[in-house]
Amino acid sequence: MKQITASLARMKLLDARIRQASETELEAVMQELVFPGVLNPFKFSLPLALSMLCALCSFAMPQPALWMGVFYLAGWPGNAVFAGIVPGVLLFCLVLFTLGSLAARGYYLALRGYLVLLRCVAAISTGYLLFTLAQLFLGHAPHPLFVAMSVAGVAFSALSFTSLNTPVFSQAVNGFLHNRAWRKAWVLRRQKTQKSRS
Repeated sequence: MKQITASLARMKLLDARIRQASETELEAVMQELVFPGVLNPFKFSLPLALSMLCALCSFAMPQPALWMGVFYLAGWPGNAVFAGIVPGVLLFCLVLFTLGSLAARGYYLALRGYLVLLRCVAAISTGYLLFTLAQLFLGHAPHPLFVAMSVAGVAFSALSFTSLNTPVFSQAVNGFLHNRAWRKAWVLRRQKTQKSRS
């Protein structure tokens, strides 16, 4: 997790500088974030995209068992369980996509929120795995599919963190911040041009 921690700390520092920077200061920030070689947007967006996909898969794994339990306790018909699964997954997708998109636009709080979301997903998937193992040891054999899904949920959760804990994602953070500084410099330049014309 050292790379993630370092990326988050660097993003926090540069986020504050970009927010308060003038056009000249933004140029200096962009010079600090110059890329070695040619910028490949696909390569730099891949770790975050992979992390988001794995987080979604990890969150989805416990949902059938969770909602089957909820429907059973509430006395609702079991064949309607997708009425709980689908809205839950869609809401998670909305939160996941919002935080991931804002993190890719260079916002520190979005990346921090995204990491908090990953920790919550990891806690859910780990809890589901422990619950499944407890059922096995207590003699209440769950369906083999649920056992496989609980293991897969933890694996996807671990992969979502691993894809961010890489040098490529560390460079991607530089790219996110560089693009944010460029966008703000362009806005400031445009405002200056409009004032000079009026």
